[in-house]
Amino acid sequence: MNNEPRQNPYEVLGVEKDAEARAIKKAYFERVRQNPPETHPEEFRRLREAYELLSDPEARQAFDASAAQQADGPEAAKNAALQEAINLFEAGDKVGGRRLLTELLNEQPDLHDARILLGRHFLYEGDAKEALAEFEALLARAPDHWQGHLQRGWALLRLEQMKEAADAFWRAGKHGPAEVGPRVALADCLEAMGQVADSLKVLEEAQSLPGISRMDVLALKVRRIATMLEFGQDANAEKELDQLDAELPEGTDPELRRWTGGQLSSAAAHLFSQQKSKGANQLLAFGRRFNPESATEVAYPTRVILDVEALPPVTREWLHAEAERADGWRAVMTWVMPTILTLAAAAATSFLLAFIYFGISERDVSDWVWCAVFAAVFCGVTWALARRLLRVMASPYGRFNTVHPLHLIQVAIDRITVWPLVHLQDLQLVNRHVNGAYQFTAIEMRFNDKRMTLPVHGREKAEALAQELIARRRRVLELLGRGMLDAESGVEHLPPELLARADKKGRVRAENARSPWPGVFAAAGVGVLLVAGAVWPQRQTAAAHAWTRVAAQGDLASMLESLREHPDPRFAPKLQARVDAELDKARARLEARLDPGSAAAPSRAFFTHLLDAVSRNHSRRVTVQWEALAGKRTSSREDPSELLVSAWQRTVDEALGRGVLVVDGGRGLPVDGPPLLSLHVKEGGGGSPSQRVWSVKHEGLDVPVPPLELVADAADPRASEVLFRGWVDRWHLPGAGNRRPLLLTASTLVQEARP
Repeated sequence: MNNEPRQNPYEVLGVEKDAEARAIKKAYFERVRQNPPETHPEEFRRLREAYELLSDPEARQAFDASAAQQADGPEAAKNAALQEAINLFEAGDKVGGRRLLTELLNEQPDLHDARILLGRHFLYEGDAKEALAEFEALLARAPDHWQGHLQRGWALLRLEQMKEAADAFWRAGKHGPAEVGPRVALADCLEAMGQVADSLKVLEEAQSLPGISRMDVLALKVRRIATMLEFGQDANAEKELDQLDAELPEGTDPELRRWTGGQLSSAAAHLFSQQKSKGANQLLAFGRRFNPESATEVAYPTRVILDVEALPPVTREWLHAEAERADGWRAVMTWVMPTILTLAAAAATSFLLAFIYFGISERDVSDWVWCAVFAAVFCGVTWALARRLLRVMASPYGRFNTVHPLHLIQVAIDRITVWPLVHLQDLQLVNRHVNGAYQFTAIEMRFNDKRMTLPVHGREKAEALAQELIARRRRVLELLGRGMLDAESGVEHLPPELLARADKKGRVRAENARSPWPGVFAAAGVGVLLVAGAVWPQRQTAAAHAWTRVAAQGDLASMLESLREHPDPRFAPKLQARVDAELDKARARLEARLDPGSAAAPSRAFFTHLLDAVSRNHSRRVTVQWEALAGKRTSSREDPSELLVSAWQRTVDEALGRGVLVVDGGRGLPVDGPPLLSLHVKEGGGGSPSQRVWSVKHEGLDVPVPPLELVADAADPRASEVLFRGWVDRWHLPGAGNRRPLLLTASTLVQEARP
């Protein structure tokens, strides 16, 4: 408190002593507009102090009782003594003020105004027991003093003696039959005790007090509605609001409608303090009908994200000043991280496109589809990050947090996120450590149904910000409750009606705002087109690499596979020439190994046909498949499948050399190509059970060999060897006329090992 003599609040506001609350409020706002806080801070302070005193019914009553005009006689001395005590309290001399009142009461024990003033002083200082003693001393001398019962109730309430407080409030109403204050206090006490229905009943009965003013009736109605909303009786509250609207149609006194809107705002502030944001916003939205001129008595969304371009010039100027103060755009991380991310994305996209263009691996359709998908994603992300970087470089604000008189604001480049402090319901400080070392403090907050975390580097800085947010919220609710929020300095920097324009997602976009998605999709489309343009050159590169690889390996299998799978006209003639050269070497070996006078000489034509087919079809596979007699179960020992494949592989290797032809049982590798010649060996029934018969056929190539019907003794353990030898002899294959084992069964190996 300051030491200046207290000015008469009626004179400061220029109103009469019997002025109603709405007239006081009107006068206050008219003078605030004439003396704004930015240019007349001292005058604004005096106006605010005067309005705060006169807008509080009890404080106003105490002032009126102690500030009566000087008159002749003992009343003047009493008023002067009370005024002197008040001046001492306001000057900070609490001991002097108490001593003066005590001396006054010792001289005049029935000076009840002095005792009430002393008891209220004790209540203000937090000494409820001393206050209770003073009020009980008053009631001992004046049992019917309704103000004494009322003040005693407040003292008991501070001492948490709820039932006794309720009884004191009831007695205050009994001895003050036309007073509204005791009824409201009793309703508050009953509500705190959980007796909501009784509280609502008291408020309803108070509306019919004798001589009650219309404004008091409206105030009681608003109070009932707020209580209903606080305790979940929304349907009843809706009905009461509709009745209130019917009682105050648009043709009613506009000042009375504005005053009612202020009462609704005051009730909304109470609901906000009780963390009932939904009900509070309901009251504010309804009160907007009565007081549309107010800039702050509007419903507040939990969170709003606004484009900077949607802000009025005054808000942009304020943000620019805040950015200068907080060094928002000068912070290194404001532009360094977007730059790093953009460059990283551009580099990754470049590497991806380079890989797609100059990759040496062969790709099928699915590979190209995935390339197109990745290119679209990378190009879209790169464009989005580049656009964000341009926004960062063009922003005069950067990234910072600041506290507006009504909101917590997060500024991020060209958008701001507004968190109205009326919704702040929980706040905690959590220190974050890494390996035992302090990193930062997280301010974890809950705004109505949303949570947000604000990282702050430095414990002291985080604690100071948390204290500022709590104090600012307390002040916002206090000013909203008193109807003074419009006059708060700085409110105009972010008009609350601007927040009301938010859509269902809580966004306020600039009129000329463009969505980033068309650009993202366009960049993705460019990525797809680049991939499409890379198909032909990449295939050429892959083919050239494949030719280089095949030429470096030099084996017949890879050359045949390249001619068969990738017949590139640029390299096919060279590969064909190299294949023919390898096959000519095989023909030379065939001529050298099959002596014209040997039994195998006639098979030259057979192998020559095979070599020609290899050159022509670019495959080197020969399959030998054995099929057992239908319905006959053949043991693994009697199954010659693997033996036939091995025997034929040795046969072609003996005639042509290793690596020219590959023989398999029909399950060869794709690298060797489709079968050139398929040999089918089927076991037949034969003329008698004592005979074992093989039927040999071929397909896939017109070779100069006949189909065969081979017969052997079924009892001979070397029957498979006999049958295969007959096959070799009749086709004049290498080994014809030779008596060494050809099929290499267990029996032939044992017999071969005998001396």
